[in-house]
Amino acid sequence: MDPREEFLAWAEPALHAAEAALVNGDPSRRIEMWSHREPVSLFGAVGVSTTGWTQLEPTFRRVAARLAGGQDVKLDVMAFDVVGDMAYTAAVVRFTGTIDGSAPRPFALRATSVFRREEGEWKVIHEHTDFVSPEDTMPSGGS
Repeated sequence: MDPREEFLAWAEPALHAAEAALVNGDPSRRIEMWSHREPVSLFGAVGVSTTGWTQLEPTFRRVAARLAGGQDVKLDVMAFDVVGDMAYTAAVVRFTGTIDGSAPRPFALRATSVFRREEGEWKVIHEHTDFVSPEDTMPSGGS
């Protein structure tokens, strides 16, 4: 398996599992897959944008506390690449759930993640998410 195939074989299920847990109020998988080394940064769709692990971990916990009832979580990786010890994914995450106790409804987020290989493991070092507007046409499917 080439490095790109190997990365995607790990990234798709890892990202899917982390997102499925997060939209059900559990930040543990996300915390585990993120680098705890600087620099790390987040431009989040839900919650604040911040830098530094000491700010990110509590941000993930606050965001998870706002989310519940995540169902039908799908992750569609639209693009990805690996260059040495760096990689990225550009994906759409779809789920049905609630934010801040709202009625359950469908959500779609664009999510771009940047990874760094640390001691042989891929770790997220940056993520940028935003909500897909109803006018956007994004393919559905995925894992």
